[in-house]
Amino acid sequence: MRWIKMIAVLIGVFILLIAVDSLLLSNTTQADNESKSIVDETVFPHDEVIDVYIDFDEDTYTDMIENAMAEEMVMADIVYNGISFSDVGIRTKGNSSLRDVANKNGIRYSLKVDFDYYIDDQSLYGINKLNLNNIYNDSTMMVEYIGYELMAELDAVAPRTTYVALHINGEYFGLYLCVEQVNETFLKDHYGNANGELYKPDMGVGSDLKYISDNSDDYTGMFPENLSNYSNKDLIELMKVIEEGGNLESVLNVDSFLKYLAMSTVTIHLDNYQSGMFHNYYLYNNNDVFEWITWDLNLIYNGFPMAGLTDEEATEFLIDEPVIGEMDNYPLINAIFENDEYVERYHEYINILINGYLSEENIENKVLSIYEMIKDYVKTDPTAFFTYEQFEEALFMDNDTNLGLLNFIDKRNDNIQKQLEGTIPSTNNGLGNSGTSKKGGMPPNGMGGKNDQPQGNGEGEAPPPNKQDGMVNRKEGKEGNGMMGGLPPGMNMEDIPDELRSYFENGEMPPMDKMKELMKNMPEGMRPMGMEQQGMTINMDILIPNLIMLLIGTIVIFGCTLYLRKQ
Repeated sequence: MRWIKMIAVLIGVFILLIAVDSLLLSNTTQADNESKSIVDETVFPHDEVIDVYIDFDEDTYTDMIENAMAEEMVMADIVYNGISFSDVGIRTKGNSSLRDVANKNGIRYSLKVDFDYYIDDQSLYGINKLNLNNIYNDSTMMVEYIGYELMAELDAVAPRTTYVALHINGEYFGLYLCVEQVNETFLKDHYGNANGELYKPDMGVGSDLKYISDNSDDYTGMFPENLSNYSNKDLIELMKVIEEGGNLESVLNVDSFLKYLAMSTVTIHLDNYQSGMFHNYYLYNNNDVFEWITWDLNLIYNGFPMAGLTDEEATEFLIDEPVIGEMDNYPLINAIFENDEYVERYHEYINILINGYLSEENIENKVLSIYEMIKDYVKTDPTAFFTYEQFEEALFMDNDTNLGLLNFIDKRNDNIQKQLEGTIPSTNNGLGNSGTSKKGGMPPNGMGGKNDQPQGNGEGEAPPPNKQDGMVNRKEGKEGNGMMGGLPPGMNMEDIPDELRSYFENGEMPPMDKMKELMKNMPEGMRPMGMEQQGMTINMDILIPNLIMLLIGTIVIFGCTLYLRKQ
């Protein structure tokens, strides 16, 4: 009888512990949801332009502008949507936008904000890094914003955004787009861990995901930017499965790529994997299954000049061979189109976009809503790359060379629908897409813009003298060391063969075989920044209460056992 009582007491205590633990977990989940809500409402609101004030020491700011290509971190104070921080790290950032603004002695640089660079654990509701993008080469001022909203429409994991009215040292500086950083915080938020390898390919060997061998040293362009001690074993396994036609779902969250591919194809996003650039995406090893994460959408809607497509050609971009050049050059995309189930899901995501967010009535209302939200900031922007007239024309009017954004989307949707219905071809015998234009889409003229190159400092006052030539190689360890956005360490324009150099100088896409040969000869040393070792993810809000309950439960069980023994 005594042992029956003991067992009953133990069962009761066990049930009590489970109930308390469930309550704690529920409260923690509620707290996490409330935290996300605060971040969405305060850091990344989507119904307003928020004010951001950055105050630099004048000499520090001048030095940062004059040496922008160095991307050196400097100290500043910041007020983000009414929340003040001291001693925050700020630096210039970018690839072609950084170089081009520097070349023109401009001052409108994109900026990286690092809240905990100088003060450990300083963050904005858990967000420790932000990107303030200068909306380079986009006269519509909204394609990147729309691109990330399209990813949200597909319920895809992607950075959040918000418009920012940036003020520097008390003066309105311009309308920027704030984009969430893909880093440890981002990974923990979406996947519950951050201990896997996070790759940010940038045209290096392996960035096309083509299997070479089992030797990690053969993939000189693939380094995780979050770990110093790592293995490429899982990445090589991904490439091998792609090559051999194995079970892709076992090594890749295929849906994460299908959603990206659908958005990218619908919007003619060619500064990426699909054009042979093989960059502007992240791969995260989430417990041996890779996640594809979208990045850098500022040149969607045919904004990438080297793709060589006119706007009219871009609206006819093939959805079932969604690449520039031959399909065989794109192993992962080839693998997708060899699987009927994947193609069906891909088409479903395309349908969701063109019949939902991008449907005629909805996109007109969306563009007008964004236009009303930002137009006053664009009109008074002292450093804008384009005039206010070019901004309005790019949205609502066509010209001799470019389609207005709304008309572009309408023509594109109509063409996609016909491809899906089979009334016009969606393939090209494996040859993909090609164009007749030396410069496609918006940049440098902008969608509907005039034939003026972006000037960087707009109609504002003349910037401080820029002592650099704008072509300095970027330092090893800075983000984006790929060739097109600042040459890799140890390589100058003079190092590129003559037959390729002429393509780059004319803004054209070199032949794929020559590009691959060049990448094979690239020097090593392309490791991105931020290669600190990261440990296992531990949520202290969950761990500590559970340890306390475990201790209490142990004491209760021990006490009950002693009591029953005495009885």
